[in-house]
Amino acid sequence: MAQATKALVAVKPKETFARIGEWLAVTLAVALREVRSLFSSWVAYVTLAFFEIWAGFFFFAIARIGQTSDMRYLFWNVAVILFIVLPMVTMRLLAEERRLGTLELLLTSPVTDWQVVLGKFLGAYYWLVIALGLTLYVPYLVYRFSGGTVDLGPYWTAYIGLLLFGAAAISVGVFWSALTDNQIISAFATFGTLLLAYVITWPTEGTGTLAEICRKVSLYYRYQDFTAGLIQSKDVIFFLLLTFAFLYLAVQVLGSRKWR
Repeated sequence: MAQATKALVAVKPKETFARIGEWLAVTLAVALREVRSLFSSWVAYVTLAFFEIWAGFFFFAIARIGQTSDMRYLFWNVAVILFIVLPMVTMRLLAEERRLGTLELLLTSPVTDWQVVLGKFLGAYYWLVIALGLTLYVPYLVYRFSGGTVDLGPYWTAYIGLLLFGAAAISVGVFWSALTDNQIISAFATFGTLLLAYVITWPTEGTGTLAEICRKVSLYYRYQDFTAGLIQSKDVIFFLLLTFAFLYLAVQVLGSRKWR
């Protein structure tokens, strides 16, 4: 009896890891499907071109006209470009599935709502990684032309901040895309939400309670320390919680469709 109990306990962790592996495999399959769909359309390439052209423009303008290696203004502008471009990337994630009538087929297949939402999120996040990866010439050129005297620490923390900022922005886009089958509405709603979260402190500048609350939920204030070479746990947690919250809301929206 004791031996049988030990054998049962020994099997359970293996079964748990096997189920987790299967769950992740399905999620990655959904993500791969989304990546293929995204990069088989013009959206991925037009948005990439738009992003890289403007990021390059700001870089060379700051480097040539400003004659400085301080790229904080560049990374602030890159964040602004992202919340302009990312709504165009995320607008089709679930909205197009609803418009084509394939969302119901996807949801009735042996795939959970979380797997669908995470897979869509990861598909769009792949675009973000590619877009930021194509700007790595910035720290390379700055380091090269400075003769190796520039501290690249703030550059890498800024990239970490952009990855977190982008994750939150994509989750907002996934949420709005789950709410409507109209891609234009999804894009504008995502852009409006991100813009509000970025400039929310502008009308409340000061030291009052309202100003402090607005600063705590402002994407701009949460992101700016990353550009200065600082990684604070409170900012990382904020972006992670914001990402999870909107993904959770997207899952709830998909779940509500099953009861209609």
